[in-house]
Amino acid sequence: MRRFGWALMVLCMVFGLAMPAFASNHTETKEWSEINELTSEIWELGKIERYEEAAGVLQFTSANITHIEDVLSLRPEQKRLVEYTFRDAVSSLQNPEWSKEKKLNKLTEVRLLVDALQTDYEPLWKKTGLMMLEPFITMEKGISEDDSVAFHQAANLLLERYETVRPALMVDLKDEDLEKLDEHVSYVDTNRSQILTDPAHQKQLETAAADFEALFFAKKDNSEPSLFWLIFSIGGIISSTLAYVGWRKYKGDQQDGLRVPDKR
Repeated sequence: MRRFGWALMVLCMVFGLAMPAFASNHTETKEWSEINELTSEIWELGKIERYEEAAGVLQFTSANITHIEDVLSLRPEQKRLVEYTFRDAVSSLQNPEWSKEKKLNKLTEVRLLVDALQTDYEPLWKKTGLMMLEPFITMEKGISEDDSVAFHQAANLLLERYETVRPALMVDLKDEDLEKLDEHVSYVDTNRSQILTDPAHQKQLETAAADFEALFFAKKDNSEPSLFWLIFSIGGIISSTLAYVGWRKYKGDQQDGLRVPDKR
């Protein structure tokens, strides 16, 4: 309830009920933690389809960030990224032709970006790992079952989800690491037909999946990428979460099995 109370107070300021008082003391929201709280409330408003209010708070937050950029220590490229991401999200909220899912994706971009700018440890984008791996899992299943429709749908989902997470990655990743992910996603998009039929291209897809997994789950071992596909191609895929947990269990059992002969 406290969060929605805060959101209501902000909405009052946005729509003029408390704007004069706030205008004289806009530094009240100068901390990233408070801006992060605002973007969380914006996402909640979008979730319940209160798009006009969400757009209003989003515009207010964007303007406030611009006014106090000296306090927030934004670099020029970060300032441009924030302005573009916020403007794009507002545009989506005001477009009646956009679906609820697409609008939430744009609000999620904002949420993840602001959190990445604020947080140095365990940013929110790290928690989207299963969401990012799911398209790879489904693409491999489409290959193994010769289901081109499922494969293309999963490839489209990868592009959509990567676009959502990418602004936050631009803040936290080195340029070369971001470029590698960009190349992987571009490769999947432009080589779909070859990936469906050519083992060499499928190997490249495996490498892409392994790199995404390593990033989102901080994978430290040197397992072959093919192990990633082996588990998800046996028995079908029920859900990305169960599949990932099952994969980890499988690897642990395999390692225990390999150690048994040594003890004898």
